[in-house]
Formats: sequence, structure tokens, C-alpha cells
Amino acid sequence: MAFFNPFRPSYVQDPYPALARLRADDPVFRSHELDGWVLTRHADCAYILREQALFGNDPTTASGGMRVHVQDARAKSPLGAAPTLGAADPPIHPRLRGLIGRAFTPRMVEDERAVAAEVAGTLLDEAPAGQPFEFMSHLAEPLPVIVISDLLGLDDDERGPVREWAQALVRVIAGGELPPEAYREGEAAKAALLDFLRSYAERHAGDTSKKVISILVEAEAQGDRLSLDELLLFTVFLYTAGSGPTAYMLGNAVAALLAHPAALAAVRADRSLIRNAIEESLRWDSATQVLLRFAREDCEVGGRKIARGDTLYVMVGAAHRDPAVFPNPDAFDIERPITNTQLLAFGAGPHFCLGQPLAFVEGEAALGALLDRYPRLQAVPGGMERGGTFLLRGPRRLLLAGR
Repeated sequence: MAFFNPFRPSYVQDPYPALARLRADDPVFRSHELDGWVLTRHADCAYILREQALFGNDPTTASGGMRVHVQDARAKSPLGAAPTLGAADPPIHPRLRGLIGRAFTPRMVEDERAVAAEVAGTLLDEAPAGQPFEFMSHLAEPLPVIVISDLLGLDDDERGPVREWAQALVRVIAGGELPPEAYREGEAAKAALLDFLRSYAERHAGDTSKKVISILVEAEAQGDRLSLDELLLFTVFLYTAGSGPTAYMLGNAVAALLAHPAALAAVRADRSLIRNAIEESLRWDSATQVLLRFAREDCEVGGRKIARGDTLYVMVGAAHRDPAVFPNPDAFDIERPITNTQLLAFGAGPHFCLGQPLAFVEGEAALGALLDRYPRLQAVPGGMERGGTFLLRGPRRLLLAGR
């Protein structure tokens, strides 16, 4: 009989043996604890992510425990029931994605490469010389936040407050048992961020900087625009989706390379392999472990009957270790060919992550700077502490040494 408990300490340390057993025993598993379906085969996961007509992203369409949780969280949240890019279905999602996509052109993202490289170098220069340093707090966590702030078009003195307001809102969006002051701080943060965005739009009318906020506030001339509330939601969403997962991606990539010295030596000798190493680390130990989808109608997956409103846990981490797609999946191989359709860390189909190119730019900048400054990089014994949640996986703490 299949068994799955993702909340055990052993699962947090290494989920892949449990996921492999579940894929072999019951790849479309009905979990009473999670009140949903747990999918562990790559084919099933990819199918669900791409079939937006059958499987949506809007959690308000869920039934059972998920619906109750979502309703409770949104009733408490300062953002209410307003839809975000990552939790909307048609017709809302195509409209939001079309507008926001104007600000994520390949040229704009590529323009951030020099910024990411400079920031990564500066952050590492601030690490204690000749001593072990903590990678997550020194580089992995601040880098994506600073790059996102630059992409948004924020000045140096604006970045800190906007980040703090976004973080205060992120804390309460998911609901749960939080003290009343957390929600009061969220309400205050919403008001402050709305005031800032309103003032920004007025001050930068006609701005030609081509940064994200200026592009979005000027979109009206093209026939549509984000409302002020939608712009606030997008700003919060960008900090949420673009910082935490990217920081974990960086931590997992460095941890994987340190655990495989031959791969680290190969990347050090040939910097063109950095992109390969990031892609393989996303496959081997993905920061995004789970993506949620909700059945929009009765259907069938892997021979199992799925009811409308059912929650589906698309186990990206398990899909990336599926031997039907990746030979010898438990091996870390930076020369492994991986296609965009095989890698599900950024989703697939209509909800494929707009920020994927920016994440790779940040990853390449971070690893390049790390290799430049530390010719003899190594992990400190006992210096890694796992963090994350059931949905995300990465180091909370990663202590490094080198010269």
C-alpha cells in the first residue's frame, strides 16, 4: 500500500527516495492528508501543467480543504480576493500576462546581466576575507532582490522600503495562524505601497528609462493598463516569485557542485558549462518541488478519475528524477542534455514562468563571481542547514570556505 508523508524530517533532508517509491507504487496517489492527488511521473506532471483547459491555477475553484483554506486566507489578507498572475485563469491570466510580458522582453532581461554581475561581485567583496562565509545571506538572498529592484526601476533609496512593504504583505497573503499585528502591518504596507506607486506613476509620466514600472504605468497608450491595485499585486508577486525560489536555486546549485568535485572542476575550467550546471541542478534538486493545479472539470489522469475542484500536487522534484525521461536520474551530470520541455522547474504551458530568463542571468552571474573570487571553494563540514517548505527546497544556511 502506497504511503506518503512529506512532513517527516527525513523527507525534508532527502525527499527523493520517498518520491521514487511513490512513483513506483502509485504514481497518481490520492492523499487524504493533503486532500488531493500527488503526481510523480514526468508524463503526468507535464500533461497537467500544459493542459490549462482542464487544470487551472485559480485556487478559488478548488473544493474541499483547499477551498476552505483559500477562502480563510483571502478573507484575512489585505489584498483580498484580487487575482495575481500566478493564481489566475482565463480571461484574467492572458490579459495580465500580455501586459506584464511587455516589461520582460529579452533585451530588458539581458540588460540586467551587467547589473547582476556587478552586484554579485560587490556582495562577495563584502564577505569576511580569509574566513568562512554564509552564502545564502551574503549572496543568494540579496542578489535577486537587488536585481528585481533595478528591473522595476527603483532608486537606491526606494528599494529598501518597497522590499519591506512587499515582505510584510507576503507574510500574510497565505493566511494561517499569525498574530494580529502581522495583519495590521500588512494593511499599513498595502497603503504605503499604493501611495508610493501612485506617486511613482505621477513622477515618471513619460519616462523613457524602459524599466518595468514605467512601462506598465504607460501601457494605457497601447489600449490597456494595469490598475494601481494590479500593479501593487504584481510588485508583490515579483518579489515573492523572483527572490525566494531564485535564492534556493542558487543555494542548491552551489551545494550540488560542492558535492561533486569533478563537476565543480569542469565548470571552473570551462565557464560555458555554468548554464549546464544550473539546469542540471534544477533537475537534480529543484528549488520548486511542487506546483499546484485545480481540476476545472471531471477528467482522467494516469487511469484515475479526477473530479472537478480536486487539488493536484504536481511533484516537479519527482518528475525530474523519472527514469523514463532521465537515464540514471539520481546521478548529477552537468553534460546531460536537458530540453525546455523536460525541465519543469519553471512550469510549462500558458503559465511558464516569465522570470525564467532572469533567473538564469542571476544564476550565471552568481556562480561566475563565486568562481572568480574563490579558486579553492569548499563546503564547511556541518555548515549546511536545510530550509524551505513542502513546496520549495533549498538551504537555509550554507557555510563556505575558500581562497
